[in-house]
Amino acid sequence: MKSKRWLWPWLMLVLPALLGACGPFPAPLPPLTATVVQKTLEQWNPNYFKVVEFYGLYHPGPGDSRLAYVSATNPSDAAAKPTNYEVRFQLLTQSDGKKQWFLTSVVTHSSGLTRRQGWDYLMEPVKGEGAKPAS
Repeated sequence: MKSKRWLWPWLMLVLPALLGACGPFPAPLPPLTATVVQKTLEQWNPNYFKVVEFYGLYHPGPGDSRLAYVSATNPSDAAAKPTNYEVRFQLLTQSDGKKQWFLTSVVTHSSGLTRRQGWDYLMEPVKGEGAKPAS
């Protein structure tokens, strides 16, 4: 029995450290679906931007951003050809602590890699069933 006395103090020191390393787990990210992305793009600038084809969503790595790749045209210009765009969505924390997706840029390199065209520095909130704010 004497040899097991050292075990209790050791467990009391190590166990809280192990349990602390296991939590708290971060809250899951709010969903961002392809349907909501397309709807946001259609409503964002309806006079100049119409999605022709949606290629998909991409998670570029660590961080809270998503890229969507779309082919779009200018509906007010009948002669306009579809152009491929990279659309960035960023998950931001609002002042009340809730996280929400925002449309932050729509750009293309269709005139060459050195020429970037489109809309930067946007702050359009993504709304819809597939983009509910998380607490």
